Amino acid sequence: MSLKILHTADWHLGKRLDYFSRFDEQKVVLDEIVQIADQEQVDLVIVAGDLFDAFNPPVEAIELLYKTLKRLTKNGSRPVIAIAGNHDSPDRVDAPDSLARDCGIISRVNPT
Repeated sequence: MSLKILHTADWHLGKRLDYFSRFDEQKVVLDEIVQIADQEQVDLVIVAGDLFDAFNPPVEAIELLYKTLKRLTKNGSRPVIAIAGNHDSPDRVDAPDSLARDCGIISRVNPT
């Protein structure tokens, strides 16, 4: 039996270049990641670190993260593991944990 894993990292959602928002670019890239996961029929998705660009990301970045993670789970049929990085606030990543687990999303803020 083989296991297909899609590993991605360093999304840095909410990143701006001075006053220029990169939200639209980030949305396109995350759509592409979801398409790759579906086309390749991966069994597990790992997002390793730096989900956000700052400890206090904008609301649109938080919404984009969780909507994308939910899409990656294929309605809870594919597990997704999201690991907080040094740019991420553990409280921000861990807050929706009970709801996220119901959707097949496992978040780790302290991977030890």
